[in-house]
Amino acid sequence: MKKYLFILSAAVFFCACEDWKITGDDQTEPEWGKASLCIDNPIAEGDSLCYHIEFNLDTLSGDGALATQLAAILRDSVLYLHGYATIEETMAALADSLETEWKAEIAEQLAYDPEYRDMFQYNYNIEGSPVENGNDSILSYQTSLDCYLGGAHGSYVVGYYNFDKNTGKLLNIKDIVPADKEMLVMRAMEEQLCKDWEAKDLADLQEKTGITMLGDLYLTNNFLLKNDSILFLFNQYEIAPYAAGLISVTVARP
Repeated sequence: MKKYLFILSAAVFFCACEDWKITGDDQTEPEWGKASLCIDNPIAEGDSLCYHIEFNLDTLSGDGALATQLAAILRDSVLYLHGYATIEETMAALADSLETEWKAEIAEQLAYDPEYRDMFQYNYNIEGSPVENGNDSILSYQTSLDCYLGGAHGSYVVGYYNFDKNTGKLLNIKDIVPADKEMLVMRAMEEQLCKDWEAKDLADLQEKTGITMLGDLYLTNNFLLKNDSILFLFNQYEIAPYAAGLISVTVARP
């Protein structure tokens, strides 16, 4: 980590979230804290244009099963890098990887066109925090990735994770919806989406919204488990074109 900060020290401006920070006491009993990293790095010395990298993830202290499992998910599935012991190390490695890639692209583009500025809007922002679900035995956690990496538009991806507070287990949709109830829930999803969009049937729904144009509805593991209902979320391009945005549908728990 010292090496990482030394390399960046000449060019990195740490904004409101500062360098690294972990708040909350390191106790066996989990308490909420936050791991954060924020970088606005000039594209060249003296240039006012910057690319932006920011991570803000609520974390649990302690070494219990729930805190350990949440940390593993944040490292491996949200930051999506393996082989690092802590969330902070994973954040540093991801930021370093992004900067290395972006700097190479910047150098290549500026060598070809010194006036090139399109890519200097580049940003990569990951957020994560617990979500109220009305269920005292389940911890629900929401993450988001908001980024622009060139092209016609940026990307926005939301993920939900649900943990059994007693065991720390990450719940799969099959833990919530028994096999003999799957078709019932699928029909409820279809009916609710048609109701939400005032569509006569799935064909009409597709024509009005683009939903199912790129893929069929299914029991995704991207769900928010509430006390008496399940919110399913499909991200852009998953079952519909980008213009359809995020698609959510809430049905009763079976």
